[in-house]
Amino acid sequence: MQKIKPEKHVPSPRSHTFPALPSSRTNTEARPPTEPLPTPQVTEQKKQPAKPHNKLGWRFLLNGQTQAALAAYRQAIRHNPQSANAYLGLGMTLKSIGKVGMAKKAFLKAVDLDPRFPSALVHLGYLYAEGHFGQPQTQTALKLFRQASELGDPFAPIALLDMKSRSKI
Repeated sequence: MQKIKPEKHVPSPRSHTFPALPSSRTNTEARPPTEPLPTPQVTEQKKQPAKPHNKLGWRFLLNGQTQAALAAYRQAIRHNPQSANAYLGLGMTLKSIGKVGMAKKAFLKAVDLDPRFPSALVHLGYLYAEGHFGQPQTQTALKLFRQASELGDPFAPIALLDMKSRSKI
């Protein structure tokens, strides 16, 4: 049998001590080891910590894994309570499992966070059009579909056509 030699340990960049950088002074001497290195300027970027959870939520929802989707969207909301996308996904998932009242609250929250969020307007419009809160509220649904259509949602015109065919408006 052949013996396998253990791999040589390579220090990670975090544990490795780097030589001092040249000074920005006029001479080219290295800084003394006791002088700290300059901190690089880092531009703060707008982070979207809810995004990975939103993607997971969509994947779970499309695969019929509603409980996993709910967990992903709730995690997204914990990471970013201002994520209209997370509330939209939460509302869609809640509607798919029959929790329409909670879905409505989630869609309303998405619209509250982003009044120009056409997908949330369309989904909210469908709740009203389908009469989930008593009688269908056609005028409210039409208003939401028109608003979403003006904002460029590709499904809003289809929703408007559907409403017209159902009620001959």
